[in-house]
Amino acid sequence: MPKTQIVLNMSGGLVQDIFSSDPDTEVILVDWDTEGCDPADDGFVEITDPHGRTQLACVARREIIPLTELADTDVQAAMKAAGVNHGPS
Repeated sequence: MPKTQIVLNMSGGLVQDIFSSDPDTEVILVDWDTEGCDPADDGFVEITDPHGRTQLACVARREIIPLTELADTDVQAAMKAAGVNHGPS
């Protein structure tokens, strides 16, 4: 059985797209880079870390794009140039 392949497309330190060979993949992104964010916005939570400090995080479910949609994209070209199995062509 082939392994599930997940491809994260990032730009500027931000996740742009998430591709997966398994349509049942659930991705939950926890982002700690919350400087300048409004804690009252949806998805933001406040936690207390093990040192007693309060931290803000943004927690969000992210949409999965079928791996087949990598075909003929810059993401697939970059993976191919790196010699990485780039999913279906």
